[in-house]
Order: sequence, then structure tokens, then C-alpha cells
Amino acid sequence: MRYCLIVFSLILCLACAEQENAPKNGGLSPKMESVRDSLDTYFSKLTGLQKFNGVVLAYKQDTLLLKKAYNLDSDIQSSTYVTDSTQFDIHSVSKLMTYYLVAKLEVEDKLHRNQTLDMFFEDFPKGKDITLQMLLDHSSGLPRELMDLEGEEYSLTSDQIVEFAKKQPFLFQPGTDVQYSNIGYEILYNIISKAYQKPFAQCVVDEIFEPIGMDGSGAHFFVEENRVKNMAQNHVLKDSLVVEVANIQRDEFRTARLFSTVDDLKKFMDHVKQEPYASFLKNENGTIAKDGGSKGIRAQVYSDLVNDFDFVVLANYDQMPFFDTIEDIVKILKSEPVEYPKEIHRKAIVLDKEVLERYEGSYTFADFDGLVLDVKVEGDYLVIFQDGEKIGTLQAETPTVFFENPKAAESFEFVENESGTYDALMGWKGIVVEGKRN
Repeated sequence: MRYCLIVFSLILCLACAEQENAPKNGGLSPKMESVRDSLDTYFSKLTGLQKFNGVVLAYKQDTLLLKKAYNLDSDIQSSTYVTDSTQFDIHSVSKLMTYYLVAKLEVEDKLHRNQTLDMFFEDFPKGKDITLQMLLDHSSGLPRELMDLEGEEYSLTSDQIVEFAKKQPFLFQPGTDVQYSNIGYEILYNIISKAYQKPFAQCVVDEIFEPIGMDGSGAHFFVEENRVKNMAQNHVLKDSLVVEVANIQRDEFRTARLFSTVDDLKKFMDHVKQEPYASFLKNENGTIAKDGGSKGIRAQVYSDLVNDFDFVVLANYDQMPFFDTIEDIVKILKSEPVEYPKEIHRKAIVLDKEVLERYEGSYTFADFDGLVLDVKVEGDYLVIFQDGEKIGTLQAETPTVFFENPKAAESFEFVENESGTYDALMGWKGIVVEGKRN
């Protein structure tokens, strides 16, 4: 009897010790709780500043930290309202799925990344010089978009896009530079489509969504099954009001108009983190990531294989400071300090006219379909013109950094180039694009 009491006491003590050492609050350790709370605080503040509406999913070491919808308007009837199971358009995140399908076809010995375009199209200009790898890496020399279509992109088939692509001027000799190119990926969609003998969108459904169990994912066009169940409505800020915009824009191709949920995209990232695909998709830092977006929508998938964390961000409102936000999520998941979002109050300074005159000139933004902006000096300000029309007035914050809205983070920064003149870095809705001096 005494022996039994001793054993019972030992068991009771061990149980109490386990309870004391057990992670609190849903099984999270104190460190994980801190990371979770930091993420939640960050997005709560961002939403409170009217800069985020969407869903965030975050894992660390295969432990769920956060899965939460953040809404500008808590009314479930609001057009902005989303839940953690809402479907969002993912735009260029489809490019990561394209890379995966190319890798899959290479593993199956059905095509190879070092193949050139002349093996798929008889008359493609520089077809003997452009490899599939160059298309994947945006180093083919093809422009970002098709020129002079004026909203006709929506009506084009994949084969028609390829025919138009053959007529585009090259920005540089294939393999000598890098320029983001949606056209390059449209060509890859066409090649994958022919390999599987079905539309590209159906390839994604059959080869990715179905096998992985991504039941909330689908495509708007060229598929057998309509999988739309709970689609987020896209929004922009116009005249200080959050307004709806069409999810399907007339100047966008239909080939890869995919949509998904945060849970489904996590399933996809878990799949591609496995070999042999991880070696294809990860960068030199051991990260697999892709962003996407268009008017009224933002998307990001991110897996850090070295630090063992993953996150998905989907937003149906495009005012979030996108790349800054993604960088801050990475820091939080690495337990590094970040500054939480707060109200911005920028102060202007006055520069000498000779300093302002350094920046006068014409700048071409290749990532904005070759947009040309002219910069001129008017009094103490820089003024921006597009096609002869005044579109903005910039105040100086530093001798090289200018802003239009003192409450916005977007800047127009001038950076000295090798020729001794200045190129421009323009912030636009959390994205920074480079403008070359003409």
C-alpha cells in the first residue's frame, strides 16, 4: 500500500510539472505567443489606419500562429467583408505554380528548362536564344506587356497572345539583363498547355488543385468546373472613399486567372517545399515566395526553409504598404524588432532651385508598361506630367526624396546613376518601381 502511494505521488508530481511547463493559450510556447501577438497587433494597427482588409495565415515550425480575417467594416453585408475561408484572386502567384509545373514536367522528362523556344515555335524571333529558364527568370528580353492593345488583352486566346508576342520589340539581348515580363509567362502557359493537351488553367486544376486537395481554388476561365463559392470583391481608395472595382479587368489576360484561399495556398507551399521541387523553386536564401496583385487586390505566399516559417497574405484592398508589410512579417517571424504601423506626418523642406533642376527630365518606367513621366520645376516644387498633363506636385523631404501626400509613405526618390544624371524610384501603393532617365 505504501509503495502504491509513493508511485501515485510521483505520477502526480510529474503531471503537475508537465502542466507548469506546458505551453499556454492553445499549445503555444511563450515565445510563439509573443510572435503571434506581434503579428496580430501589426495587422490590427494596419487595418485601423485603413490600410488593410484581408486574411493573414502564419505558421512557424509547423505550428499555426495566426489565421485571421481583418476587416475595415465589421458589417458582414459590406462589400469589403471577408472571412478566413474567402477566395481571393491571386494574379502573379500563378507564376510560382507555373514554375512548379515546369519542374514537374522536367522530373517526368517531358520538357527541360534549357530547351529553346524554336523547339516549340518555328518562327519565334530569337527563338534559338531564349530558353524556358530565361522565361522563368524574366531574362528573355521580352517586354512586360503587349504593346498598343488598348484593353484588348481580355479577348485574346493563348495562341493569339503568342502571335502578338512574336511582334514585340526586345528590350535587350536574351540572357543579358532582367525585366519582369508577363509575356514570357504567357508563352510558358502556352507550352505547358500543349504538353498536357488542355488549357493552362485546367492543367493547374488537374495537376495541382485536385491532387493536393485545394478544394477552394480554381480559375475564372478555360476550366470545366466553376469553383467560385465565396469570392472577395476587390477595392481601391478613390477620393478618400473605399470603392469597389471589377475583379476582372479588360486589360488583363484570361489565361491564368486563378483564385485561392489562405489554407489552400499553404497546402501548395507545403507541397513544393518537398524535394525534388524545393531545389527548383527556392532562391539562394532558401526561400520560396511569390507576390501578386492588380487593381484592388494583393497576394503573397512565403516559405522560409532555413528559418522554418510560412505565411500567406491575401487582401481585397490595395492600399497596404505591400513590400514594407511583407518585410515586417518576415522580421516578426524571425523574432526581430519592427516598428508597428502608425500615422504618417511628413514635413517638407525648401531646396535651392539648382538642386531641383538636377531632376528635371523625362523618366521611363518599364515595369509600368513603358510609362513616361516628365519632371519639371515650378517654384519650390517638382511637378510631374504625363502626356503633357500635370498629374502631381512633389515637396522635398530630403535633397533626394520627395512626396505628394504628407500622410502617405509613397515617395519619389532620385538616385544618381553612372552617367552622372539621376534615375527615379517611384513608390506606388506599397510597390517601388524604377524610372530610367531618358
